[in-house]
Amino acid sequence: MKSTLYLKAKVLPGNRIEIQNPTLSVGETVEIVILVPEEQSISLAERLAFLKLPITERRRILATQAEEMSAHYEQDSQWQELMAGDIIDY
Repeated sequence: MKSTLYLKAKVLPGNRIEIQNPTLSVGETVEIVILVPEEQSISLAERLAFLKLPITERRRILATQAEEMSAHYEQDSQWQELMAGDIIDY
C-alpha cells in the first residue's frame, strides 16, 4: 500500500528542489509528482466573498467550472495515457 506525503518546496538556485522527510529512509525509492500552478490562486478575500454568495449562485458557479473542466479533460487525452498503465504496488 502506498502512503502519500503532501509537501511544498521552493525551487532553489540551479533549478533544484530539495525534499527532506524523517519518515523516508536512505536508499528508499519514492515516486514524486510536481504540480506547477499555472495561475495565481485566489486570495482569502476572494474565497470569503465566494462563501458569502447565496448557495444557488455558488452552485451555478461551481457547475460552470465543472463543465469547463469536463470539456478540458475530454479534449486533452494526455492524462488518459498517464492513467492507462497497470498499477504496480512495490
